[in-house]
Amino acid sequence: MSSYEFTGKSVKEAIERACEELKIDEALLEIEVLEESSKGFLGIVGHREAKVRVKRRDILKEVMEVEPTAPSPQVERAYETPEKAPSDEPEFESPDLPERREPSVDPALYLDTARDVLRNILERMPADAEITSDTVDGSVYLDIKGDGSGLLIGKKGQTLDALQFIVNKIVNKFNPPGQKVDIIVDTENYRERKKENLREIATKAGEKAKKMHKPVPLEPMQASERRIIHMMLAEDRDVYTKSYGEGQMRRLIVYPRKALTSKRRRR
Repeated sequence: MSSYEFTGKSVKEAIERACEELKIDEALLEIEVLEESSKGFLGIVGHREAKVRVKRRDILKEVMEVEPTAPSPQVERAYETPEKAPSDEPEFESPDLPERREPSVDPALYLDTARDVLRNILERMPADAEITSDTVDGSVYLDIKGDGSGLLIGKKGQTLDALQFIVNKIVNKFNPPGQKVDIIVDTENYRERKKENLREIATKAGEKAKKMHKPVPLEPMQASERRIIHMMLAEDRDVYTKSYGEGQMRRLIVYPRKALTSKRRRR
């Protein structure tokens, strides 16, 4: 994995530069201090900036190197006579919503396993926090509480999303193909606040598209964020949505239906 070097008036400033240029949260970096800063003689002669070497942490690899928590006997028995499992749902790119399907496994069976996995990860970051677990709408919901829990959100939820991805990856490693339990990792009610913000973005974009009779492109978003906006605007018959682009640059565009109808009539 590539490493990068950064300098600053202090180690803290050097690390902040690394985070800004690499667009990554400090919690997701391995940091090696190469040189401490020095003011020199009278603060002029011999002044030396601090220097650090950083590289992206592979937290998934770090955790997987440790013997993972085995599923409980209740989880294993849940698969003795499994029902036909639904395939993974692809991201939909139209206002037509997929039918809601019941979860193929009981999320309550995974509460302890998911909580233990997340605790293991936080101890390696390190982060001193309390984790509570519950089932919400067919998913396992893990809530992190502690003095520094806000730091686990990261820029635009980057650190929290990484934690959620890793926990899902590890816990579902035990599951048969096609069956998985959805695990949500949250702290300080960030997920709900994020949803409210996305709903506001969706509403404004829809109104703007209808008013201007032109497509309204949004900032690049993660698939889960785009899906919320798709669902929000699916209820508005005057607009429709599509996503374009690849990877981190994939974005959603809101189109007015009247503009499309008028264009077809002119043809």
